[in-house]
Amino acid sequence: MTEEKASIELQTRLKRTENILFSEIDQDKVMIDIERGTYFGLNPVAGDIWELLEKTHSAQELIAKLLESYEVAPETCKKETLQVLQRMSNLNLVEIVT
Repeated sequence: MTEEKASIELQTRLKRTENILFSEIDQDKVMIDIERGTYFGLNPVAGDIWELLEKTHSAQELIAKLLESYEVAPETCKKETLQVLQRMSNLNLVEIVT
């Protein structure tokens, strides 16, 4: 079950949580939370977000980078990216940087 965290906004700065291991197996991207022993599979866009979070970025910066890579309406990209980031935050895969 996921814990509801603070809402992710455009200006929210995020980074990867340190206890997460990431690997690519064939064309799939997977993560494991080494403290909880939980595995996560990522779709290609979520995998790209994860890779971008190797460095701290705001949600708005991530959206801009995704818009450079994908043909998608800006509003759709914004909505779906914020949803992915919120889910990652609720699962303790990313943390908010203050």
